[in-house]
Amino acid sequence: MKPSVIRYQKEIKEGVVQAIIKGDLLLEEAMEKYGIMTKKTIVRWLKRQQYEILKGGQQTSKT
Repeated sequence: MKPSVIRYQKEIKEGVVQAIIKGDLLLEEAMEKYGIMTKKTIVRWLKRQQYEILKGGQQTSKT
């Protein structure tokens, strides 16, 4: 049986990404603070943020 998918609110994603970018939290600290199970989740959010910046769009995630 597949594990259930956890959906995080946009505000949580943005807060985690900004805290990591600013150096306020390490990836592992963000995982513990927000109950995020895998590094892959946060890395995906960071990549999405980077993509948005590079394409010249808004600086926040869309999901």
